[in-house]
Amino acid sequence: MSGELDLSIDRDGPCAVVSVGGEIDPGTANELSGAALGAIQEIGPAIVLALSGVTFMDSTGLKVLLSVHQRAQLAGGRLVIAAPPRPVQRVVSITGLDEVFEVRDTVADAVAACSETPPT
Repeated sequence: MSGELDLSIDRDGPCAVVSVGGEIDPGTANELSGAALGAIQEIGPAIVLALSGVTFMDSTGLKVLLSVHQRAQLAGGRLVIAAPPRPVQRVVSITGLDEVFEVRDTVADAVAACSETPPT
């Protein structure tokens, strides 16, 4: 069963930083998607998803990450994932999405990466 999702959105230079805590599942995925896509619209297409507070993520979470990644790229920016906990890192790795997403160990490293010109 889905719990509440803790979300906060901040600006760090040109980057939107969306900090996420709780479970990302069918009950909370739309909330995360709305927050992340709203941050892209309001702040800009360089976005960091800080996932250190995520306790669970299933395939719906991966779908949200892919959607945000694609939206950021279409807008000329990029998505960088910051500080995913081991279970989230494992899901991303097992699915091969570690080849798609930029993942950094800290929010500071992720902000530095998202501030760079996106690769072409």
